[in-house]
Amino acid sequence: MWLWFAKLGSPKWFYELSSKWLPWLVGAMAILLSVGVIWGLLFLPPDYQQGYSSRILIVHVAVAGTSLAFFPLMAVAGTITLVWRMKLADMVAKNAAPLGAWFSFITLATGSIWGSVSWGTWWEWTDSRLVSMLFQFFLLLGVISLRSALEDSDKAAKACALLSIVGCINVVIIKYSVEWWNTLHQPSSPVSLSPDSPNGPEFWIATGIMILAVYLFLAVSLILATRNEILVRERQAQWVQDLVRQE
Repeated sequence: MWLWFAKLGSPKWFYELSSKWLPWLVGAMAILLSVGVIWGLLFLPPDYQQGYSSRILIVHVAVAGTSLAFFPLMAVAGTITLVWRMKLADMVAKNAAPLGAWFSFITLATGSIWGSVSWGTWWEWTDSRLVSMLFQFFLLLGVISLRSALEDSDKAAKACALLSIVGCINVVIIKYSVEWWNTLHQPSSPVSLSPDSPNGPEFWIATGIMILAVYLFLAVSLILATRNEILVRERQAQWVQDLVRQE
């Protein structure tokens, strides 16, 4: 296990291994994303209360759930950077921040579109779920800005790692905000494939497919961004120069 962990810290080993993963991940992502989007947005039956506006929840639930994974991911990568000083972990943390900001923004946008129909308002400052998600968006922008502001790469990596660990507290607040406070945002609905469930099995199957698709999109995007970061940081390494000559 420790040998595998040590190998994972090697940018060269990760670059070569990810070349084998990417075609399979991209293929699975394309299939699931196509099925989820087409089924969820075009063929999903209207909800008995919300009508066709419930279709956007297929995207919103998948993106919102995935957006909560970024700070824990960055915190783990940051901890590895602080303890073992693995360059690859810092590369992952660096590229996860802008991706997380985009996911948080899409979560807020799709939630506002749905809320404008279901709640009659695009935004509500007294809603703890909305405000805590907005705070996550600004925290991620803060991580990006902090890294850009510090010229010393080691100091930037340490500072961003600490901020990412602190950011995990807000993830817990987002998760349990609808249980701790009275909000417009409803609590999480129990998953049920029973025909008698309020949402119906079609909703949950489409949502499950979309969640898998979005997580695969996250993985593909992060791998591609990290591979590019490896080439930039390791451009003086012989293996990178040989790779450039081959291409």
